[in-house]
Amino acid sequence: MARRRHIRHTQRKHPSKIIKPDFILLDQFSVADIRKREALVSQFLKYHWDYYKELAYQRSRIADKIKEALLGAAQKRFTFEKWQRAVKYKYATNPLSMRGSLVDPAGGRFNIGDINPSQFPSFPALYIAADKGTALQELLCQKIDPGEEARAAEFALTDPRSTANVSLSGHLDCIINLNSPGDLLPFVELIKNFIIPDYLKKTAQKIGESEPALVRTVPQLVDALLDPNWRRWPMQLDVPTPAQIFGQLVAQAGLEGILYPSKFTGRDCLAIFPQNFDKSDSFVQLDDEAPKECTIRRLDAKTWSSQDVT
Repeated sequence: MARRRHIRHTQRKHPSKIIKPDFILLDQFSVADIRKREALVSQFLKYHWDYYKELAYQRSRIADKIKEALLGAAQKRFTFEKWQRAVKYKYATNPLSMRGSLVDPAGGRFNIGDINPSQFPSFPALYIAADKGTALQELLCQKIDPGEEARAAEFALTDPRSTANVSLSGHLDCIINLNSPGDLLPFVELIKNFIIPDYLKKTAQKIGESEPALVRTVPQLVDALLDPNWRRWPMQLDVPTPAQIFGQLVAQAGLEGILYPSKFTGRDCLAIFPQNFDKSDSFVQLDDEAPKECTIRRLDAKTWSSQDVT
C-alpha cells in the first residue's frame, strides 16, 4: 500500500491592520516641566518689566526736554477732508467714540489700553484713515486683497455685512507727522543717550533673549513706531509697545495727533487725541447726516469730554 503523503497547508499571514489611534500626541511633559516653564515665564515677564521700568525712569529725568523736543517737531494745523472711520455695526450710532481704543487690552498703536491700569495709565485715541479700504483693513487688523473682503472679515470673526464706514473732516492745531521723521531728530538726540544696565544684559542672556536694544537714530525710531507686530508687547509681554509709549509722550506734550502710514496699504492714518482739544479750535466731525440715535456728531473743546470712554 502506498504511503500517504501528509501535505502541510500553510496559511498566508495577512498583514496586520494598522490601527489608527483616537488621538494625536502633541506634547508630553511632567509636573516638574510645568513648574520649570512657569518659572521661566515669570523670569521672562519680570525682565521685560524691569526693561520698561528702567527706561521709564530715564525718560522721567528729562521729561521737560522731551516735551520741548516734541513740541518743536510738531506740524501746525493739519486739515483733512472726507477721511474714513470703519466701526463694527454695534457701534454705528456712536462712530466718534474712543471707547474701543480702551476696551481692547492691547489698546491701539499709539494709545495704551487696559494692559494693567495700576502700572500703565490708559488713555484713548480716535483712529481714522485716508480712505475706506485702509479704514476697513485697520479695523480688521489684516491686509485685504481685492475681492477678499468677506474672507478677511471671516478671519476677524466679523460679519462683512455688519461694519459701517463714516466720512469725517476736521483740522488739528498740531500733530507729529511720521511722514517727515527728520523733525524728530532733537527727540532722538535726547533718548539716544539712555543706557542699559549690566544686570539687564545678563538677565537677557540667561533667559535666551537678545540683548536689549535702544533707539539711536531716526530710522530706528520710525521702525520701532511702525512695527507691524506691535501687539506682541502688550498681549504677550504685559508692557506697552514703544509706539504706545511714544503716543503717551505726544499726548502728554499736549499735541493732538500722530499721522502715520498704514502697515497694510501705506496710506495715511491718524491717531487723534481729542482730550487735548480743550485749549484749541481743533475738531473732528461727521460729513453726512447721522441717525437720530447719534448724539455726538462733532468732537471739539466743548463736546469731546461727553464721549463715553469708560
